[in-house]
Amino acid sequence: MKLYYAIASSYCQRVLIAFYEKGISFTPVEVNLFDPEARSHYLQINPFGKIPTLITDHHQTLFESSIIIEYLDQHFQPQTRLIPQQPELALEVRLLERIIDIYINGGREALFADTQIPIKERGSEKVLKAKRLLETGCAFLNDRLNRRTWLAGEEFSLADCAAAPTLTYLRTVYNYKHLPRLTDYVRRLESRPSVKQVQRFGHDQITQMLSQLPYPLELPPLDNFPTSAVYQKI
Repeated sequence: MKLYYAIASSYCQRVLIAFYEKGISFTPVEVNLFDPEARSHYLQINPFGKIPTLITDHHQTLFESSIIIEYLDQHFQPQTRLIPQQPELALEVRLLERIIDIYINGGREALFADTQIPIKERGSEKVLKAKRLLETGCAFLNDRLNRRTWLAGEEFSLADCAAAPTLTYLRTVYNYKHLPRLTDYVRRLESRPSVKQVQRFGHDQITQMLSQLPYPLELPPLDNFPTSAVYQKI
């Protein structure tokens, strides 16, 4: 199998975590979408120009991180399930993944974009709405983590694959330390071998990217997370 990816992408990191969790061998193909020639070539593989993309051993082309992870779950290492076989629990995992993707990651993207415009233009109603939804999503996860090790219970799942890069990158723009269960959960996530491996690979690249922004940002370690993150009190 070939996985087309960029290590700093949170969506690619989700898939890489799933690969490492299940111990699946694959051929990594790093994509630089900022290079015109590389992008032109990649568009022949994925016409949407998004990453990641998986080419299976049967020459099937799969887009979207959640679909790729589902494929891996269906075809490899059935003893390590990332989407539970029980229908009700599987629905919960998918619900949690959607909340992370739409409300938390979507809110993170809106807040991040807002940091890259002049200060006097920041804090539009659209951005504040995205922040409210992000906060609702974080509070929802914090509640779900009551007496749970992972988001859907005691088994690591698709939802946790999505949460790991999202909640790490969220620290560039938003402080969630007021949510103790969520903070402790992120500490468990970032100590898990699959997550540590992926984040170690991507750390230098994302640090460099953030430092080169028009308005530079930092990705603070969880234990050094400042009490006054960019959007904590807006």
